[in-house]
Amino acid sequence: MKTIVLLAVLACLLCGCTKDYHKVKKADLSQAFIVNSSPTFQGYWYQGSDASYHYFTSKWKYGADKRFKINKTDLAVSRAATFGQQDSQVFLFEPEGVECEPFAKIGEMTIYTQKK
Repeated sequence: MKTIVLLAVLACLLCGCTKDYHKVKKADLSQAFIVNSSPTFQGYWYQGSDASYHYFTSKWKYGADKRFKINKTDLAVSRAATFGQQDSQVFLFEPEGVECEPFAKIGEMTIYTQKK
């Protein structure tokens, strides 16, 4: 019994519990990444991709982070990483002093990520 519980916990950790991610539809992409000036907002992070989705988290200093996923056919990214192996911040504007590259385009908006 202990082995089964251990395997279930490990499977959840390895999969990253992707069921916790809210699906963002193509029509709602422009609302997925919004400019937020709240001092408790820490930014958006790309968590990686699996066969079907790109996974993102909006992080907050206080309160729960918000997780969402976008169908890979709805958003092309410049450099996909395996889900759970990368945690890189994405920026809504190209920040000064940080060497960035375009990551994805949503309508007329380009989002950036730090160069690796």
